[in-house]
Amino acid sequence: MATSPAAGTWDEDPAGASIVLATGRARHDLLVIAEPALLTDLDDAWGRPSSRVRLSFLPGVSAPGSSGQEDSLMSYDRGGLGVLVARGRTCLFEGRAARRTTAFARIAAGAGVRAALLVGRASSLGSQQLGDLLAMGDHLNLSGTPLFPATGPVEATWDEPLTEVVAGVDGVSGSAVAALVPGPVRPGRAEAAVLGGLGADVVVMDTVAEAMALAVRGVKVAGLLYVDSIAGAPPRPGSGRRSAARAAGRRAAVTPPVGMPVAHRPAPVVICDVIEAALATLG
Repeated sequence: MATSPAAGTWDEDPAGASIVLATGRARHDLLVIAEPALLTDLDDAWGRPSSRVRLSFLPGVSAPGSSGQEDSLMSYDRGGLGVLVARGRTCLFEGRAARRTTAFARIAAGAGVRAALLVGRASSLGSQQLGDLLAMGDHLNLSGTPLFPATGPVEATWDEPLTEVVAGVDGVSGSAVAALVPGPVRPGRAEAAVLGGLGADVVVMDTVAEAMALAVRGVKVAGLLYVDSIAGAPPRPGSGRRSAARAAGRRAAVTPPVGMPVAHRPAPVVICDVIEAALATLG
Protein backbone atom coordinates (compact mmCIF):
# COMPACT_ATOMS: atom_id res chain seq x y z
CA MET A 1 0.00 0.00 0.00
CA ALA A 2 1.38 3.40 -0.97
CA THR A 3 2.55 5.81 1.69
CA SER A 4 1.74 9.51 2.01
CA PRO A 5 4.16 12.28 1.15
CA ALA A 6 5.25 14.32 4.16
CA ALA A 7 2.89 17.13 5.07
CA GLY A 8 4.01 20.65 4.18
CA THR A 9 6.47 19.69 1.46
CA TRP A 10 4.35 21.06 -1.43
CA ASP A 11 2.91 24.48 -2.16
CA GLU A 12 1.14 23.91 -5.48
CA ASP A 13 0.81 20.82 -7.63
CA PRO A 14 -0.78 21.66 -11.00
CA ALA A 15 0.27 18.32 -12.52
CA GLY A 16 -1.18 16.24 -9.67
CA ALA A 17 2.13 14.54 -8.90
CA SER A 18 1.25 14.32 -5.21
CA ILE A 19 -1.70 12.02 -5.95
CA VAL A 20 0.54 9.73 -7.98
CA LEU A 21 3.08 9.62 -5.15
CA ALA A 22 0.43 9.18 -2.47
CA THR A 23 -1.56 6.42 -4.17
CA GLY A 24 1.09 4.68 -6.25
CA ARG A 25 -1.18 4.84 -9.31
CA ALA A 26 -0.23 6.85 -12.40
CA ARG A 27 -3.78 7.72 -13.45
CA HIS A 28 -7.34 7.72 -12.12
CA ASP A 29 -10.43 7.83 -14.29
CA LEU A 30 -13.22 8.77 -11.87
CA LEU A 31 -13.20 11.03 -8.81
CA VAL A 32 -15.91 10.73 -6.16
CA ILE A 33 -16.30 13.22 -3.31
CA ALA A 34 -18.77 12.26 -0.59
CA GLU A 35 -18.97 12.02 3.19
CA PRO A 36 -18.51 8.55 4.73
CA ALA A 37 -22.14 8.18 5.89
CA LEU A 38 -23.24 8.28 2.25
CA LEU A 39 -20.67 5.68 1.17
CA THR A 40 -21.48 2.74 3.45
CA ASP A 41 -22.84 0.55 0.65
CA LEU A 42 -19.92 1.42 -1.60
CA ASP A 43 -17.56 0.42 1.22
CA ASP A 44 -19.29 -2.96 1.50
CA ALA A 45 -19.43 -3.55 -2.26
CA TRP A 46 -15.88 -2.49 -3.10
CA GLY A 47 -14.02 -3.69 -0.03
CA ARG A 48 -10.51 -2.61 0.84
CA PRO A 49 -8.96 0.12 -1.36
CA SER A 50 -5.61 -0.24 -3.09
CA SER A 51 -4.30 2.68 -1.05
CA ARG A 52 -5.53 5.14 1.54
CA VAL A 53 -3.96 8.47 2.48
CA ARG A 54 -4.91 11.68 4.23
CA LEU A 55 -6.39 14.41 2.07
CA SER A 56 -4.44 16.94 4.11
CA PHE A 57 -1.13 15.38 2.99
CA LEU A 58 -1.75 16.83 -0.46
CA PRO A 59 -0.37 20.33 -1.17
CA GLY A 60 -2.62 23.14 0.02
CA VAL A 61 -5.40 20.77 1.10
CA SER A 62 -6.83 21.37 4.57
CA ALA A 63 -8.26 18.60 6.71
CA PRO A 64 -12.08 18.85 6.56
CA GLY A 65 -13.35 20.60 9.67
CA SER A 66 -17.11 20.17 9.52
CA SER A 67 -18.99 17.29 11.13
CA GLY A 68 -19.41 14.05 9.21
CA GLN A 69 -16.38 14.62 6.99
CA GLU A 70 -13.23 12.49 7.01
CA ASP A 71 -9.65 13.44 6.19
CA SER A 72 -9.27 10.47 3.87
CA LEU A 73 -8.59 9.73 0.20
CA MET A 74 -8.92 6.20 -1.18
CA SER A 75 -7.75 4.72 -4.48
CA TYR A 76 -9.50 1.72 -6.06
CA ASP A 77 -8.94 -0.40 -9.13
CA ARG A 78 -12.25 -1.34 -10.75
CA GLY A 79 -11.72 -3.55 -13.77
CA GLY A 80 -8.63 -1.63 -14.80
CA LEU A 81 -10.18 1.80 -14.17
CA GLY A 82 -8.83 3.91 -11.34
CA VAL A 83 -11.25 5.53 -8.91
CA LEU A 84 -10.37 8.17 -6.32
CA VAL A 85 -12.81 8.50 -3.42
CA ALA A 86 -12.43 11.55 -1.19
CA ARG A 87 -14.39 10.99 2.01
CA GLY A 88 -14.50 14.64 3.00
CA ARG A 89 -14.31 18.22 1.75
CA THR A 90 -13.42 21.65 3.11
CA CYS A 91 -16.56 23.79 3.13
CA LEU A 92 -16.88 27.53 2.48
CA PHE A 93 -18.32 28.17 5.93
CA GLU A 94 -15.13 26.93 7.58
CA GLY A 95 -13.63 30.28 6.66
CA ARG A 96 -10.93 28.96 4.34
CA ALA A 97 -9.82 30.87 1.26
CA ALA A 98 -11.03 29.72 -2.16
CA ARG A 99 -7.54 28.42 -2.88
CA ARG A 100 -7.90 26.05 0.07
CA THR A 101 -11.46 24.89 -0.53
CA THR A 102 -10.69 23.90 -4.13
CA ALA A 103 -7.07 22.76 -3.73
CA PHE A 104 -7.90 19.06 -3.91
CA ALA A 105 -10.15 19.49 -6.95
CA ARG A 106 -7.43 21.38 -8.81
CA ILE A 107 -4.84 18.71 -7.97
CA ALA A 108 -7.17 15.89 -9.05
CA ALA A 109 -7.81 17.63 -12.38
CA GLY A 110 -4.08 18.03 -12.87
CA ALA A 111 -3.62 14.32 -12.19
CA GLY A 112 -5.81 13.54 -15.20
CA VAL A 113 -9.16 12.35 -13.81
CA ARG A 114 -11.64 12.09 -16.67
CA ALA A 115 -14.89 12.48 -14.75
CA ALA A 116 -16.08 13.41 -11.28
CA LEU A 117 -19.19 12.78 -9.21
CA LEU A 118 -19.67 15.11 -6.26
CA VAL A 119 -22.21 14.06 -3.64
CA GLY A 120 -23.54 16.59 -1.13
CA ARG A 121 -26.47 17.51 1.07
CA ALA A 122 -29.13 20.06 0.23
CA SER A 123 -32.07 21.92 1.76
CA SER A 124 -35.32 21.89 -0.20
CA LEU A 125 -36.99 25.17 -1.11
CA GLY A 126 -40.39 23.52 -1.08
CA SER A 127 -40.87 21.27 -4.11
CA GLN A 128 -38.34 18.59 -3.21
CA GLN A 129 -39.11 16.09 -0.47
CA LEU A 130 -36.99 14.97 2.46
CA GLY A 131 -34.91 11.99 1.45
CA ASP A 132 -34.92 12.86 -2.27
CA LEU A 133 -31.75 12.31 -4.27
CA LEU A 134 -31.35 14.81 -7.10
CA ALA A 135 -28.91 15.28 -9.93
CA MET A 136 -27.37 18.74 -10.03
CA GLY A 137 -28.87 20.28 -13.16
CA ASP A 138 -27.37 23.75 -12.68
CA HIS A 139 -26.51 26.22 -9.95
CA LEU A 140 -26.71 29.84 -8.81
CA ASN A 141 -23.55 31.12 -7.14
CA LEU A 142 -24.74 33.34 -4.29
CA SER A 143 -21.67 32.82 -2.13
CA GLY A 144 -20.38 36.35 -2.70
CA THR A 145 -16.85 35.14 -3.32
CA PRO A 146 -14.84 33.68 -6.22
CA LEU A 147 -15.28 29.93 -6.40
CA PHE A 148 -11.59 29.28 -7.12
CA PRO A 149 -8.45 31.26 -8.01
CA ALA A 150 -7.98 32.18 -11.68
CA THR A 151 -6.05 34.67 -13.78
CA GLY A 152 -9.13 35.84 -15.66
CA PRO A 153 -12.79 35.05 -16.43
CA VAL A 154 -13.39 31.43 -17.41
CA GLU A 155 -16.28 29.20 -18.49
CA ALA A 156 -17.30 25.98 -16.76
CA THR A 157 -20.48 23.95 -16.57
CA TRP A 158 -21.97 20.65 -15.43
CA ASP A 159 -21.60 17.83 -17.96
CA GLU A 160 -25.05 17.20 -19.45
CA PRO A 161 -24.55 13.57 -20.65
CA LEU A 162 -23.11 12.51 -17.28
CA THR A 163 -25.86 14.38 -15.45
CA GLU A 164 -28.46 12.50 -17.50
CA VAL A 165 -26.86 9.21 -16.48
CA VAL A 166 -27.02 10.23 -12.82
CA ALA A 167 -30.63 11.41 -13.08
CA GLY A 168 -31.66 8.14 -14.73
CA VAL A 169 -30.55 5.83 -11.91
CA ASP A 170 -33.39 4.19 -9.97
CA GLY A 171 -33.89 6.16 -6.78
CA VAL A 172 -32.82 9.54 -8.18
CA SER A 173 -35.86 11.83 -8.33
CA GLY A 174 -34.70 14.00 -11.22
CA SER A 175 -32.53 17.10 -11.49
CA ALA A 176 -32.56 20.41 -9.66
CA VAL A 177 -31.06 23.89 -9.72
CA ALA A 178 -29.06 24.53 -6.55
CA ALA A 179 -28.37 27.89 -4.95
CA LEU A 180 -24.89 28.01 -3.41
CA VAL A 181 -24.90 30.06 -0.18
CA PRO A 182 -21.94 30.62 2.15
CA GLY A 183 -23.65 29.21 5.27
CA PRO A 184 -23.41 27.97 7.93
CA VAL A 185 -26.93 29.18 8.73
CA ARG A 186 -29.61 27.64 6.53
CA PRO A 187 -31.87 30.14 4.75
CA GLY A 188 -34.85 31.42 6.73
CA ARG A 189 -38.36 31.79 5.35
CA ALA A 190 -37.78 35.13 3.60
CA GLU A 191 -34.48 33.97 2.12
CA ALA A 192 -36.03 30.70 0.97
CA ALA A 193 -38.82 32.59 -0.78
CA VAL A 194 -36.31 34.82 -2.58
CA LEU A 195 -34.12 31.90 -3.63
CA GLY A 196 -37.14 30.03 -4.96
CA GLY A 197 -38.15 33.10 -6.91
CA LEU A 198 -34.71 33.18 -8.51
CA GLY A 199 -35.30 29.70 -9.91
CA ALA A 200 -33.52 27.54 -7.35
CA ASP A 201 -35.01 24.24 -6.16
CA VAL A 202 -32.57 23.51 -3.33
CA VAL A 203 -29.82 25.19 -1.33
CA VAL A 204 -26.26 23.89 -0.89
CA MET A 205 -23.20 25.08 1.00
CA ASP A 206 -20.57 23.04 -0.83
CA THR A 207 -20.04 20.99 -4.03
CA VAL A 208 -20.29 23.83 -6.57
CA ALA A 209 -16.84 25.37 -6.12
CA GLU A 210 -15.02 22.03 -6.40
CA ALA A 211 -17.15 21.00 -9.37
CA MET A 212 -16.45 24.16 -11.35
CA ALA A 213 -12.73 24.02 -10.50
CA LEU A 214 -12.72 20.54 -12.05
CA ALA A 215 -14.92 21.45 -15.04
CA VAL A 216 -12.82 24.43 -16.07
CA ARG A 217 -9.87 22.03 -16.32
CA GLY A 218 -11.68 19.69 -18.69
CA VAL A 219 -13.13 17.15 -16.24
CA LYS A 220 -16.69 15.91 -16.92
CA VAL A 221 -18.56 16.75 -13.72
CA ALA A 222 -21.93 15.72 -12.28
CA GLY A 223 -23.44 16.32 -8.86
CA LEU A 224 -25.81 14.30 -6.70
CA LEU A 225 -27.68 15.94 -3.81
CA TYR A 226 -29.34 14.34 -0.79
CA VAL A 227 -32.20 16.45 0.59
CA ASP A 228 -31.97 16.32 4.37
CA SER A 229 -33.81 19.49 5.42
CA ILE A 230 -36.40 22.06 4.36
CA ALA A 231 -35.14 25.63 4.06
CA GLY A 232 -37.17 28.08 6.14
CA ALA A 233 -38.72 25.36 8.29
CA PRO A 234 -38.24 25.48 12.07
CA PRO A 235 -35.74 22.96 13.49
CA ARG A 236 -37.26 19.57 14.30
CA PRO A 237 -36.29 17.42 17.26
CA GLY A 238 -34.05 14.61 16.11
CA SER A 239 -33.07 16.24 12.82
CA GLY A 240 -29.49 16.84 11.73
CA ARG A 241 -26.55 14.60 10.89
CA ARG A 242 -25.41 11.51 12.69
CA SER A 243 -21.69 11.03 13.11
CA ALA A 244 -20.10 8.98 10.35
CA ALA A 245 -17.83 7.13 12.77
CA ARG A 246 -18.25 3.40 13.19
CA ALA A 247 -18.21 1.69 16.54
CA ALA A 248 -17.57 -1.98 17.26
CA GLY A 249 -18.04 -2.97 13.65
CA ARG A 250 -21.43 -1.29 13.27
CA ARG A 251 -21.99 0.55 10.01
CA ALA A 252 -22.43 4.31 10.08
CA ALA A 253 -25.77 5.27 8.56
CA VAL A 254 -27.45 8.32 7.14
CA THR A 255 -29.85 9.77 9.68
CA PRO A 256 -33.30 9.49 8.05
CA PRO A 257 -34.81 13.00 7.98
CA VAL A 258 -37.93 13.38 10.09
CA GLY A 259 -40.92 12.82 7.81
CA MET A 260 -39.00 11.07 5.02
CA PRO A 261 -41.30 8.76 3.01
CA VAL A 262 -40.56 5.13 3.78
CA ALA A 263 -40.72 4.27 0.08
CA HIS A 264 -37.32 5.86 -0.57
CA ARG A 265 -34.48 3.48 -1.32
CA PRO A 266 -31.73 4.05 1.25
CA ALA A 267 -29.49 6.88 0.06
CA PRO A 268 -26.20 4.92 0.34
CA VAL A 269 -27.68 2.16 -1.87
CA VAL A 270 -28.69 4.61 -4.59
CA ILE A 271 -25.39 6.49 -4.33
CA CYS A 272 -23.47 3.25 -4.84
CA ASP A 273 -25.57 2.58 -7.97
CA VAL A 274 -24.93 6.11 -9.26
CA ILE A 275 -21.17 5.73 -8.80
CA GLU A 276 -21.21 2.43 -10.68
CA ALA A 277 -23.28 4.04 -13.47
CA ALA A 278 -20.83 6.94 -13.74
CA LEU A 279 -17.92 4.52 -13.86
CA ALA A 280 -19.61 2.52 -16.62
CA THR A 281 -19.56 5.58 -18.87
CA LEU A 282 -15.76 5.52 -18.78
CA GLY A 283 -15.26 1.84 -19.61
